[in-house]
Amino acid sequence: MAGSVRKRDRAREYLLGLVESRPVGEAIPSERQLSAELDISRPTLRAVVDDLVRDGRLVREHGRGMFVGSAKVAQQITGTHAATAPGTWTSRVLSHATIQAGTLIGNRLRVTPTTPVLRIARQRLVNGDPICLETIHVLQELVPDFDVQVIEQNSFYTLLEERYGVIPTDAEETHAAAAADAIESALLGLPLDAPILILERTTRDQNGRRFEFTRAAYRGDRYQVTTHLGLTKPTADPPNAE
Repeated sequence: MAGSVRKRDRAREYLLGLVESRPVGEAIPSERQLSAELDISRPTLRAVVDDLVRDGRLVREHGRGMFVGSAKVAQQITGTHAATAPGTWTSRVLSHATIQAGTLIGNRLRVTPTTPVLRIARQRLVNGDPICLETIHVLQELVPDFDVQVIEQNSFYTLLEERYGVIPTDAEETHAAAAADAIESALLGLPLDAPILILERTTRDQNGRRFEFTRAAYRGDRYQVTTHLGLTKPTADPPNAE
């Protein structure tokens, strides 16, 4: 199962890298070509493609192929603090490896595609029940000899600060609805295609450096996001988002 998670994540990162490096409407390689290039089964690749089609990042046209889709319209929500959700949070590490950043992670972290990053896939649980699948990418040079097993019972950010002097100071997050694929449904205890919430976060440290990119899939029936908004009218009105 852990191997399937790695292959699915690798395929998703590769495809998103293609999408972000090409204009809307441009063709991408066929599933057959991608399957051979990534050394991944056609069903696993098709599941990733189906997710990106549902998200609008790819467009599949019968008889013609796959094309880069339009990006989603996003509304920016600003906050100053992310509180820990209630309950006892633990983790189970599914896989970990040092890999090259590639196009997608490189773009997120503003580093070259060959930059080494530590990638950790873990299942997160609240009071023993699975709530989230999380894939963390952190710059390898900042966390040499990182003991991934330690994060099964401890906060990832606390370990970064206490052991490596890396202090997370701010982050950009996006949230989007999606449907659970076969791996997500199995590891989260959900029916296939059940609603999930996808969170993607890019985090900066005390030096302003982008050091972490994380993608997480949360159970839609067990998790919600609450945001505190300051409604004082700013000096200059932002563009109308309604």
